[in-house]
Amino acid sequence: MQDAAQERDSLKEKVQRLTSELEAVQSRLQEASHSNIKKECSHQASQTEVTEREKDYKSLFEKAKQKVNELIKDKEALIAATETKPNHSTGQGEEGDVDEIALQVDSLIRRLDQSNKENNDLLLELRQNVGRLLITYVPALDLEQVNFRCNVIDEILEQVLASRDSVTGEGLSDDAINE
Repeated sequence: MQDAAQERDSLKEKVQRLTSELEAVQSRLQEASHSNIKKECSHQASQTEVTEREKDYKSLFEKAKQKVNELIKDKEALIAATETKPNHSTGQGEEGDVDEIALQVDSLIRRLDQSNKENNDLLLELRQNVGRLLITYVPALDLEQVNFRCNVIDEILEQVLASRDSVTGEGLSDDAINE
């Protein structure tokens, strides 16, 4: 019974930690999204702001993708732990504790699924914003033809950044690139 209580407590702590990390990542993504909207509305944005936005998008995207992968792995580990946990109940009190833990884990898994859905929605919104930004560099890009649910936009962004870095690496100034 003590083992079950310890395992329950450790799972609770882990889920609380993961939930707080997820909320922090969501908060950062929302802040970045809101700041992007504000920057897009400003018609006097300089070229350096665009470059900073590109770097922010890429780093935020990578962090979000990494966090989603971590959460998926943690979810799978929690599911595996609850499914493979032996049921050695010797009394009704232990059975009630096990049922309570199972309900808590189920609730946490639902919250994790909801958080994953929200992260995916934020990622989709981020990719759409990056797509709109990429049109300034790739005018032939037709956003109607882009599937934002896959990483096509990410690859295009990486290519644009790589070509921009190679052009600026050759000694051209930002003014020469914009002309």
